[in-house]
Amino acid sequence: MNGSKLAYPLVIVFALLAACTGRGPADESLPLDERLARLGYQQGEAVDSVLRYRIDDWQYLDKRHIVLGGGPGPAYLVEFPTPCRNLAFNNRIAYSTTAGALTRLDKIVSTDAGGFPEHCLIGEIYRLDRVKKAKE
Repeated sequence: MNGSKLAYPLVIVFALLAACTGRGPADESLPLDERLARLGYQQGEAVDSVLRYRIDDWQYLDKRHIVLGGGPGPAYLVEFPTPCRNLAFNNRIAYSTTAGALTRLDKIVSTDAGGFPEHCLIGEIYRLDRVKKAKE
């Protein structure tokens, strides 16, 4: 009986913590520009390519957008013409390119938990300009 009395408050605490972490830059209900502002970015001009050495990190925004790069270096917004469903559940991605740099019509490859890759065609790439982070 004592174990069940202790378990109930723990369930409530974990539910509250999960509710608190649900809102953030990846909150897909927000417009893209607002999610970017929360990360400290504003969408800039379209670019033709991103050199491979500039791709050192990534962040999921929604099924059609990810941010590549970041940190002290430049960051880029990658836009997919069709939804890329695995990205929300992955922490690693790869890319496929024939030009030595990431360009339009190259692919971001996201592998699901079963090991099946999803090839996501890149539609557009935009430079991201740094701005002061928007409040949440």
